[in-house]
Amino acid sequence: MNLKFQETMKKYLNHILALFIALTALSSCSDDNEPSPVPEPDPTPSGYCLMFYMSGDDKIHDITLMESARQAAAVSDENVAVTVLHKNSGEGEGEAHNGTHRYTAQNGVLTEDPTFDPGEDFAITDPKELTDFIRWSVEKYPNRHYLLVIGGHGKAFVPYEDEDATSTKTRATLYDDHKYMSSAQLGNAIRQSGQNLDALIFNSCQQGNIEMLAEWEGTADYLLSTPFMLPDFGYDYASLIGDLQQGRSVEEALARTAHRAINLWQEFHNQEECGMVTQVSRIRDLTPLWETMRQIIGAMNKSIEDRNFTTDAPAVYGQPYGQGYARALVSKYVGNEDDFFEYNRPTFALDIVGFFHAAYVQSGNMSLAPYINRLDEILADVIVTHRQTNGKHDFIYLVFNALSIYDKELDGQLYRKCRFDKLTGWRDFYDSLTDFVYNYEEECEILTPISEHIVGRWDLKEMLRKRFNEWIPAGNEASDLGVMIFRPNNEIVKVNKAGGYTRLGINHWIITEGNKIKLTDFDVDAETDILQLTENDLVLMETVSYSKMKVHFQRANDMDKTIAERMVGKWSLSKRYEKVNGEWVEVENLPVECWSEFLESGLLNSYTRLFTTSEGVKNDNMPWRVHEETGTVMYINPADRVPRFFRIALEDNDNTMIMNSSENFNPELEEQTTTEYKDVLVRGELTNN
Repeated sequence: MNLKFQETMKKYLNHILALFIALTALSSCSDDNEPSPVPEPDPTPSGYCLMFYMSGDDKIHDITLMESARQAAAVSDENVAVTVLHKNSGEGEGEAHNGTHRYTAQNGVLTEDPTFDPGEDFAITDPKELTDFIRWSVEKYPNRHYLLVIGGHGKAFVPYEDEDATSTKTRATLYDDHKYMSSAQLGNAIRQSGQNLDALIFNSCQQGNIEMLAEWEGTADYLLSTPFMLPDFGYDYASLIGDLQQGRSVEEALARTAHRAINLWQEFHNQEECGMVTQVSRIRDLTPLWETMRQIIGAMNKSIEDRNFTTDAPAVYGQPYGQGYARALVSKYVGNEDDFFEYNRPTFALDIVGFFHAAYVQSGNMSLAPYINRLDEILADVIVTHRQTNGKHDFIYLVFNALSIYDKELDGQLYRKCRFDKLTGWRDFYDSLTDFVYNYEEECEILTPISEHIVGRWDLKEMLRKRFNEWIPAGNEASDLGVMIFRPNNEIVKVNKAGGYTRLGINHWIITEGNKIKLTDFDVDAETDILQLTENDLVLMETVSYSKMKVHFQRANDMDKTIAERMVGKWSLSKRYEKVNGEWVEVENLPVECWSEFLESGLLNSYTRLFTTSEGVKNDNMPWRVHEETGTVMYINPADRVPRFFRIALEDNDNTMIMNSSENFNPELEEQTTTEYKDVLVRGELTNN
């Protein structure tokens, strides 16, 4: 290199150096309204700083959270400092429950910051305040390893509660009097601080969802949290600090902290109170995890309708993979609410890793094997430690699902805002699977022509409700339909049973395209699907909004009629008796004409004309029903809507009806309370239907 070139380069480098110094000086100036800049960290940080950012939100946690910080402060030294920002709930008396305070601690001394002015109502859920706190802590204790503890109440990931965009009610990492900080907001607050954390620790419940993991990726080297409830006393921070003081790494200290928490909580587990999970994860870079989950989810989404051809149980040969995926989802979601361990399991959450494994086994889709094996390998590196009070390893990262409550449009729209969904496509798969299994039905025999084979009497066997992929007993949701009678003239008589009473109804039916039944007496287009029709079985399905009901009938003997069916007809009065002094005495002066007409439509017509009048009294279209065991008939006159009662018995091959009545019948006691009458009616010709 010649001398001239050397001199030129020297001048050029000096110029660049001067420019760099000037720019550095300019960058050190900041607006008073902006948070203080983070000092340049030492390439080799020395010592540690535990930063506690906490919101009590109630009287109990005011004290327990601050006590955790005090215990940490008591063991602080030159090597491990502590900073605290704690907002009390204001729900109790004294400083312990009121105001917001900021502290520093070193060498065992906790000192309140006299320069801190929080105002009347410090916005602790504002992400900017968290950013400022981190920057302030770094200013107080520069060039250290930083561990951030978030203390307060947390809530699992439930998107449907985020309908109000102004108040994030879910994904909450911090609560303060009905205000919340979401997991995404917390992650962004840490990034805005400009400080890379060694550890992010949650002294709050339900902070172990996979969605939250995605929001916090890159904010810290390690995450210590639980997807379940966390005890009020949280973690043993004094022992954590002791580990750091003894020269243990942050990773080892966090792992030991997780184990200590479970060891203590195990006492409650042994008493069958509730279970607990705690876990330490590496979260600096989770790209391989998201990529592998995206591959698994994508492969499952594309194969929902493909059929299984393995005979390995529990996979079902010839069944679509989607049915196996659905069984796996249900198996991982449905827990025993009486079980102590699952009592504190977050609502609408299941372990996504366990689900992937179960989906592979339940479906028999062997093409998933390399992806799931790769996932296990990645998790072995991501998960530093995992402990459960029951000794299992089946709650790793929980994921949101909506098997109990589902609004596809709302949930889907809100869920797709989260980073995890954008990275993996979970919601697309979940919606595709839901649509498939909800509408999927195994093909069953349907005899044709339907209009001929459906004629006859059918008794209700069971009513089922569709829940995700399976039919379950309808329970209280079941209708009171008991019997259906299809006639060749396209009449259908419905026999409804409820509370011991039977009522009748009659309509007309036709078979429409696509093996459906339509009732033609209504101005609606509602049709009922025929899923099965054999000589002895009839299965119908009705879809209403998001609900599906399946009704299974079995063919019955036409002679097995209910008492209501046997009553159908016109009955004329032939004799009347009045009870006098405990004895039945026949009444001589009967009405000139008196009859009752019980129709299959469920209506009652009656007519009475006394010998003293030229015109009788007629009451039409009175709804009626009869108790199958007691023979008590209830009818309602539309004129006054007052229920009336009498009791009947059928004799002489159903050609004679004995009707007991009174001026005041008590249906609860089923007693005649005043003058009693007994009418003998004989069957006549039915005038109309």
